Amino acid sequence: MNKVYVVVGAGFRGFCDSMQLLKEPGAKVYIVDREPFFGGISYSGSINGFSVDKGVHMFDSIPKELADNVSEIMAGRVRTIDFVSVSAFNGQLTDGYALPDLSSLPIKAKELITQELLALSASTEKLRTPQNLLELLENRYGKTAGGIFAAIFKNIYNLEAVQAQPDAISKTSLGRLKYLADDDMMALKASDPFLDSVLAARRKALGKVDEFVSIYPDTGEAMRGWCVRAQKWLEAKGVTMCLGENILSIVSSGKKIRLTTDKHTIDADKIIWTNDNTQALSSLLGFDSDARHHVSGTPMLFATLVTKADQIKDFTYLQNFDPNGITYRTASAGIYSNQIDAQGNSFITCECPTPLDSERWTRFAESHVDIWQECKSLGIVSTKADLVSHSVLRLPSTFKVAKI
Repeated sequence: MNKVYVVVGAGFRGFCDSMQLLKEPGAKVYIVDREPFFGGISYSGSINGFSVDKGVHMFDSIPKELADNVSEIMAGRVRTIDFVSVSAFNGQLTDGYALPDLSSLPIKAKELITQELLALSASTEKLRTPQNLLELLENRYGKTAGGIFAAIFKNIYNLEAVQAQPDAISKTSLGRLKYLADDDMMALKASDPFLDSVLAARRKALGKVDEFVSIYPDTGEAMRGWCVRAQKWLEAKGVTMCLGENILSIVSSGKKIRLTTDKHTIDADKIIWTNDNTQALSSLLGFDSDARHHVSGTPMLFATLVTKADQIKDFTYLQNFDPNGITYRTASAGIYSNQIDAQGNSFITCECPTPLDSERWTRFAESHVDIWQECKSLGIVSTKADLVSHSVLRLPSTFKVAKI
C-alpha cells in the first residue's frame, strides 16, 4: 500500500529527506513550511542589488551522489569551491586554518598549556564525564586553553560555557587546539594518542583525500538559484508543496496522523519534522511546557558591505576568534557567488554576535562603521577600500545552543 509522508520544513534537511522518501515506490510526499518560499534559511535575500545568503551557506563536503543531484537540478551551472579558510585571534591571521590558533600567546602561557596537556594525558581526569561545556573544554585542553576557548564561546554565543550542555561543542569551531607552530604541534600530537585526538595542525596539501565535494550555484543568484530550481525539480517528481501555510494541529486519526494547515488537511503515515522549532512541535502535540528558556539563540547583526571586488582579500571565509572582536564569520560571498556589478563592486557579509540588551544592538544602524573598520584591520578588505553601500540586519536568533 502506498504511503503518505509529510516533511515539515522546506530547508536542505527537508530536501534530503524528501529525496530519500521518493525512492520508495508509490510514496506520496508533501512538504509543509510556513514561509512562502522553498529553501529555508538557504533562500537568499535581495540587498543593494545583490542576492545575499543569510550567512555562509553552500554545499560543503557533500557526497558525490548528492553533488550530482545538485548539479542536475542546476543544469550543470555549479562551480567547485576551493576553500581558502582564514582564522584570526588577537589580531593575528592564520591562513589555511579555520579553528582558533593561539600561537600568538606569550611564551609562558604556551608553556603552561603544554604542562597542563601533558598532565591531562597522564591522568584519568580527561575521562571524567563533563557536566557542562566548560568542564569539557578543560578536560580536553587544560584550564588555561580551556578558559580561553570558553571566553571565545561566550563572545560568539552570548552564553557562559558553564551554562551550556557539553555537546554544544558540536555547534562550534572549538573541537581542536592549536597553540604552537605546525611542526611543533605535529610532534606533540605524535607523542600521545590523547594529544593526537585533541590537538591540531595545518596539514600540507595532500590532494584529494575523500569522495566529498564542495560546490556552489553559478547563476549569480547565490543559493536562491538552487532553492527555486530545487522546488521545481521536486514538484516534477510528484512532491506537493504546501508553502506559506501554518500548521494548526497534528492528531492521531485511526492508523494515520492527521496534519491540518490553514489550507490543507493531510492524512499521513508518517510526519518528518526537519526544522529546529521544537517549541512549535511540542505545542502542536499538546505538551504544556515551554522549551525556549532551555535554548540560547545567539543573536547577530548581519552586515552586507559593498566595495570594489579588487579590494577584497582572496579568501572564502574568515572566523574571528578574538574574545573582544565585533565580527565572527566574514565571507567573500559576492566573489564566490560570482556577483560583480557593472561598476566592479562586489560584497562581503559579516556575522556579528551582539547581545539583545547591548548598545550596538539598539544602535544597529550605526554599527557598520565599526564593522568596516574591523574588516580593514583584519585584512579582509584593503585599508584603502571605500565602503560603497551597506546593510545591517538584526537577527534575534541564529545558532541554537542547548543550555544545562
